[in-house]
Amino acid sequence: MKRRIAKIVEANKFEIFEEELPELMDDQVLLGMKSCGLCHSDVPVYLGEKQLAGVVLKGRSNFKVSDQVNFPAVVGHEPVAVIEGKGKNVSEFEVGDWVSGWKRQCFTDYMVTDASKLVKLDPKIEDKRKCLLEPLTCVTNIVRAANPKLGDSVVVIGCGVMGLLCISGLKNSGAFKLIAIDFFDNRLKKAQELGATHMINAKKEDSVNIINDLTDGKGADIVIEITGKMAAFHTASQIIKRKGKLLIPSLYAKPEPMQSGFYLMLKSPIIHSTHPFYSDDYDRDMNIGYESYKKGILPINRLITHTFKFENINEAFKKLVSGDPEFIKGIVEM
Repeated sequence: MKRRIAKIVEANKFEIFEEELPELMDDQVLLGMKSCGLCHSDVPVYLGEKQLAGVVLKGRSNFKVSDQVNFPAVVGHEPVAVIEGKGKNVSEFEVGDWVSGWKRQCFTDYMVTDASKLVKLDPKIEDKRKCLLEPLTCVTNIVRAANPKLGDSVVVIGCGVMGLLCISGLKNSGAFKLIAIDFFDNRLKKAQELGATHMINAKKEDSVNIINDLTDGKGADIVIEITGKMAAFHTASQIIKRKGKLLIPSLYAKPEPMQSGFYLMLKSPIIHSTHPFYSDDYDRDMNIGYESYKKGILPINRLITHTFKFENINEAFKKLVSGDPEFIKGIVEM
């Protein structure tokens, strides 16, 4: 059986290849891919700037970042698919089940893989193609790490899809103030719809002064910096309170000058990396993300603004890196 798979052949360029699928083994499933999310963590590979390499030695993963991208490169890790075949040892899924979760190299129409890191989707849920459990797992990890106390003030810097989902996930927490910072009014409006109590346009307003006023000069108890820009990290270092909690789920892929040294010294915040690798139980957090989607706590389906056909994957990635404020989250449909 043949499949089509999109591969990056040089910086800023995909081509679609046809290749044979491997034989389905007893512990594997055949996935018919329905959609895959566009994620900024794939951008450094797409731009030909950086690539993450990983090996497993004696059960432990070891990773390194290379400045040399080996083309052709394959990306995509936010799949929604249907089980179209399964090995005899697979008991948790049936042919015809819709699934979502985490897999690599998902910009393809078919995939043979093990059955791990997949969750069966309820046939009754709406927008199954938009039920991207991988980013929901990431947000679950961030929200659980933030864990605001009753009365806390929380600031989210960056109202892309992850920041907006964090706001939605925290709106029913104990935080009294849930403050969104972004450059674009349309994203701040969406943040307000999802539960933000205060919105700051950092292009038009002085974020530091406003946060000081809102917190009686103490600074925010918790800051989530999710832009991946060092300028935003600098703002975070200024608005965090002394010994506050500064969460960093961002990917800082490009070298930029750091200007926050004195503020970090004076504030001495807890700097907490909340990438997926922080989770001590990825499967648990994936299931929590799924339940949060069903309950409307993490409505990623409402944040998908762009849908692309598989054949138009080059157009999809151009939009992903364009900086278009109307783009919040995109998917590629197979």
